[in-house]
Amino acid sequence: MINIITALPCEARALIDHYRLQGNRHHNAFRCYQNDELQLIISGVGKIAAATATTFLAASEPQRSSGWLNLGIAGHANTPIGEPLLAHKIIDAATEQSVYPGIILSPPCHTAPLTTVDIPEQHYRENTMVDMEASGFYAAASRFQSCELIHSLKIISDNQTHSTDHITEKTVAALIADNLNTIDAIITALQPLAVQLESNKQPPAELYNFMERWRFTAYQQNELRLLLRRWHALALDTPPDPHDFTDCKNGKAILIAIKDHLDAQPISFEQANH
Repeated sequence: MINIITALPCEARALIDHYRLQGNRHHNAFRCYQNDELQLIISGVGKIAAATATTFLAASEPQRSSGWLNLGIAGHANTPIGEPLLAHKIIDAATEQSVYPGIILSPPCHTAPLTTVDIPEQHYRENTMVDMEASGFYAAASRFQSCELIHSLKIISDNQTHSTDHITEKTVAALIADNLNTIDAIITALQPLAVQLESNKQPPAELYNFMERWRFTAYQQNELRLLLRRWHALALDTPPDPHDFTDCKNGKAILIAIKDHLDAQPISFEQANH
């Protein structure tokens, strides 16, 4: 599932039409739309509104791994109107704190820093986009997801030669519509990453076989889960089998035995063939 946060209805309009999103009547606090693969929420203007909407959406499906995309317009001193830019750094102007989204996908557009301000500014900052939502969005989303799946894509709506006075709901909707190919490319890249993360969260199949035979505390269960994942990551010839550890008397002994076995494996720097 990919979650999209826009501040304004006009930023969402082209997405709703393009992806054939349907209104979700179960979400009354915000205007929400969805299909089987996407959810969109209209947060309202400002970083607090964006953070609240992001948290609301995450809490509605807490067990699902999702990609997150904050989409909207932004100003930039000298970038042409209509150019899409993916944020590789997000700066909160009020706190001067910075975060760095993990861009492991191949960006379909240029990237740039993005500064979030609390109130509109009369003068353009140098070498950065400016918006009013991204830092709040990122702060909230990062509580639920890793940075590789949290991104902000902004379409430049104003610059030093084309001020905010020219921005209307119609022009904003057109800017988003003109960049649907770029938006779709990012969503398409995020989807398999979200699926992969969901798969990684599933417990190893052998976990329950060990738990049926030995007792483990909650802490030990988590350690066992990590050790079994490590086993699979090493791609050993045989899967972990409880019958290979019959000499172990309790859960603690199992953990020690598995760890010793994994530590004894030779290190290989050869790339696996897929």
